[in-house]
Amino acid sequence: MLQAEEKILSLLSQRKMKELRLHLSFSSLKIYIYIILAGLSSLLAFLLFQKSLPINKQQTKEYYQALQTAKLEVFNLEKDLIKFQYFPIQFTEILSLQLIKTQTAFNKLTDIPDFYSPVQQNILNNKLETQLLLLTSKSTVVEQIQNAHAQLEVACQAIFTLNKELANNPSILSDNLVVNSQLFSLVEELLTEAVVTCQTANQTLSPSFKNKITKLELLLQLKSTDNINKNLFAFDSLINYLKTITNQKQILQDLFKEIQLSELEDKLTILEIEYLEQYQAASVQVNKYRLISALLIFIIIIVIAYKIINNLARTNRSIVKVLEGFTQELESKVEQRTAQLETSIQNTEAALAQAQNANKAKSRFLANMSHELRTPLNAILGFTQLMSRDSTIGKEQQENLQIINRSGEHLLRLINDILEMSKIEVGQITLNESKFDLYAMLKSLEEMLRLKARAKNLNLIFNIDDNVPNYIYTDEGKLRQIIINLLGNALKFTEQGSITLTVKLQKNSHPIKDKLYFIFTDIYSLFFAVEDTGPGIEPEEMQLLFCPFEQTKIGRISNEGTGLGLSICQKFVDLMGGELTVESKVGKGSIFSFNILVKIQDLAIADNDKEAELLNRKIISIAPGQKEYRILAVDDVPASRLLLKKLLSEIGFIVKEAGNGMEAVQVWQEWHPDLIFMDMRMPVMDGYEATKQIKSQPQGDKTIIIALTASAFEEERVIILAAGCDDFMRKPFYQTELLEKIAHYLNINYLYQESVEPLATKQLYQAELIPENLAVMSLEWRSQLYEAAAKVDNQEILQLLAEIPSEYQSLAQGLEDLVEQFRCDKIIDLTQAVK
Repeated sequence: MLQAEEKILSLLSQRKMKELRLHLSFSSLKIYIYIILAGLSSLLAFLLFQKSLPINKQQTKEYYQALQTAKLEVFNLEKDLIKFQYFPIQFTEILSLQLIKTQTAFNKLTDIPDFYSPVQQNILNNKLETQLLLLTSKSTVVEQIQNAHAQLEVACQAIFTLNKELANNPSILSDNLVVNSQLFSLVEELLTEAVVTCQTANQTLSPSFKNKITKLELLLQLKSTDNINKNLFAFDSLINYLKTITNQKQILQDLFKEIQLSELEDKLTILEIEYLEQYQAASVQVNKYRLISALLIFIIIIVIAYKIINNLARTNRSIVKVLEGFTQELESKVEQRTAQLETSIQNTEAALAQAQNANKAKSRFLANMSHELRTPLNAILGFTQLMSRDSTIGKEQQENLQIINRSGEHLLRLINDILEMSKIEVGQITLNESKFDLYAMLKSLEEMLRLKARAKNLNLIFNIDDNVPNYIYTDEGKLRQIIINLLGNALKFTEQGSITLTVKLQKNSHPIKDKLYFIFTDIYSLFFAVEDTGPGIEPEEMQLLFCPFEQTKIGRISNEGTGLGLSICQKFVDLMGGELTVESKVGKGSIFSFNILVKIQDLAIADNDKEAELLNRKIISIAPGQKEYRILAVDDVPASRLLLKKLLSEIGFIVKEAGNGMEAVQVWQEWHPDLIFMDMRMPVMDGYEATKQIKSQPQGDKTIIIALTASAFEEERVIILAAGCDDFMRKPFYQTELLEKIAHYLNINYLYQESVEPLATKQLYQAELIPENLAVMSLEWRSQLYEAAAKVDNQEILQLLAEIPSEYQSLAQGLEDLVEQFRCDKIIDLTQAVK
């Protein structure tokens, strides 16, 4: 019995010792972890210390002095230029020396202080290069002024000599001319005025001086048969010198107007202010890093000391507890694990309920977001369309309105894409098929992405086969998003070369597996391929491409995106009856290709041509001979009501407004409108209740009610129609669609403006432009055009285009198209290529 008890005690002692050794080992491991963390924290402190090093004050002071010197030299150059205008001989050499000093001062500014970041240094370098270019251009003008003064001085010296000879010997004009003759008097007056002109700094010549020169030439032609002693007095030389004075004075006047050194001084002042601000910001940043370093070191010391002391105390307590009662601890652990398991089950159930509530909250949020975004967007697009109907608005303002309208439509597409993503998450994704212009969509994508491609010096190429139809029937939004995602990835990862989008049409003779519902003869396979010359994809990463939230190695390095793009594309392509595939070679590029099934109806092109013609015809008013129609606009947003009232009143409808459902019911009872545009979400009484009350009345069925809602969810259509509305429209709406909806229900005929030529048929002038076209303009004009294009100054370019004669209108139109397409680079190439 005693032996059995001793054996049991021995076993318990061995188990306690094993537990004690394990606990000690674990405690030692924790100490090592703390040491590693302390080392990492020290490394972070070292990096912060590097950031907190003081700024080189000597370098900072020298650069600031260089800025001050550059400003002073520009001021001195401007002062010497003014002195040169009055004393050209004395200040010619001084002005040249000042130019050299100014350029030297500017060159010193390229040594940028170290506290500028690389990005900031690039920005400052660009500004300095611009300043140097501007200084160079001003230096060229100064040299032209000096040359003009030199030529003027030669002519003036000759005039002084001729005037002296005539004063000493008046008979040198001719033996047959008397002193008071007309020719003698004219020559004497011209010489006197020329001498005065040469001795004054004023560059402006009186018109009478030029007229007298012309008069002298005419008199010489009339007296060519008289005995005028031209050997003694060189009339031709006199006229040439007088003309030289006139021309050089005019040139000097123009050059002094052209040169404005104050612009250089102002920009240097701006650079000085920016430099001081940057220095102050860098100093503040260094001080912040110093403070953070000190705090971090202090915290690290406290944490390490606390952790070591706390760990030792905890180890001692744990040893005591293990030695005091192994059995009690084991039972406590069993109870603890049981409690943890119950807590985990409860937490899981709570998390599930929380996730369900979050999904409901997200759906409510998306519904509210849709309404809050679409309501102001309805006003933006609506008033833009309304203003574009005004024929008194100029061409430039019309173009501005088109830009606003396109931007608003792009924002609307983004909102729709966000809502589409929410449907993907809950598995409710559906196709919204419609007939649309494929070429127009591809052209808009090309225009949208071309600037980004040009910024990376990439060639963006769209190859569309001739057999691809203009109009197809499928989900435009999803197709657009697929192409944008694929082209966006290609642009993001390709650094040089080209990106090519290829589109082909194929007869769907081989249906894709599990897509048996696409076997009809009017279904075609539309093939798309996006090929790039990027880095390619490793074979082992191919399987990660279409997994949500997964990225390749290059994608992780770029630190852009979430890894959802290709996964969404694959789901969209699959829904549209196609398949997305990829081919890639490392170092050569990748090809992402997919096909979707589209419907091409008979006579589709002809039908859409008619639709395009109708879209290009603007509705002017209601056709005469019809009754006055009453329309009630119900909306709690004043801007939405104002938009409807302005639009419909201009067409000829009688319009009244109501701010909520209760007012709508009252106005309907008193006024009996023919049609009501009803907003569904309003205070006091919403549109659902107002519609039910109106339709419940005996006369309610005679009034057409069309719901105007900012909600984008399809399920709301069913609820709205069930409330009694006759039709359903979403905000923002197109005015043509709205007016055609009214015509459909009220059987109204409209008057249309004459149709205009569609934009697609506009002549592409820029395709015909060659350098020889610009040769008809003067060299000075081409130089000004080149400088304006180099500065990307569209306003100055358009002013120069206004100088092109009317017989070269095609040249003006072609250049204007290049400006509208932001192709200043092509304008530069054309001007440089002119011989």
